[in-house]
Amino acid sequence: MNKAVLNYTVRELLTDAKKYLVPMYQRNYAWEEGEINQLLQDVLDYQQKSQAEAKTKPYYIGTLVVFERSDGSLEVIDGQQRFTTLTLIAMCLKRLAKESTISIDMDWYDRLNLDFESRTKSSKTFASLYQGVALNHLQSAEYNLDVVNGFALVEKWLLSRKGQIADFSDYLFKNVQVARVSVPDDTDLNHYFEVMNNRGEQLEKHEVVKAQLMSVFNNIAEKSTREANLRVLSKVWDSTANMEKYVQYGFTPDERHVVFGKNDWGQFMPADFGDLLSLLGAELAS
Repeated sequence: MNKAVLNYTVRELLTDAKKYLVPMYQRNYAWEEGEINQLLQDVLDYQQKSQAEAKTKPYYIGTLVVFERSDGSLEVIDGQQRFTTLTLIAMCLKRLAKESTISIDMDWYDRLNLDFESRTKSSKTFASLYQGVALNHLQSAEYNLDVVNGFALVEKWLLSRKGQIADFSDYLFKNVQVARVSVPDDTDLNHYFEVMNNRGEQLEKHEVVKAQLMSVFNNIAEKSTREANLRVLSKVWDSTANMEKYVQYGFTPDERHVVFGKNDWGQFMPADFGDLLSLLGAELAS
């Protein structure tokens, strides 16, 4: 078998000892009810078809494209929306099993192996969901509300099908498979992002620019400096993404004071990215 392509069951993927990282140049989690329900329903349909035919068939759910970094962690290039959703499903099933809402064994799912690089809110949200924090306690700017909403949609779908969940989860974790594709060490990742995204389509021009900018900071050797640069770029990028509101409102009041001036927010204080890093670095690290 080609070692660059390995088939994993969902359980094998979620319990893989490798650490999977969603790099900051990737889109934020964006799946909504349509995409989430489609994935869940597809698995249920295949499970029921196998059950009706009395013949268990594997269901190939897609690919996960990764790049192995020098520290052994795996950078998720394509497939992060699906991987994130599968993780949310496992976390939700574990919570429901612990609450005795459903009777399935989820003790095997004892750690998270998916994390978000330089996205503190997303990492904090994942950790809180895994720990069982109630969803109403996660409805604030401290958390990634798209991830919280994704979890709530998964929970809604599962609770509406409680009588089917035992067979569904057994099939999901044992028979649904993901092909993990490892790109070669000498892959030009910038070119890869320019040509492909997880649907096999061309990226938008602004996404190519973001990938190019991120590649510069990823080459910084010192970890804390690299992460500080990534946090600032991510903050600026996300704050300027919404063209329907003033850019200042993409920043917290304290951040606005240091970037746009304390009195009228009508100035722009930094002269270059180095100044911006100095002004925002402490705010974003706290």
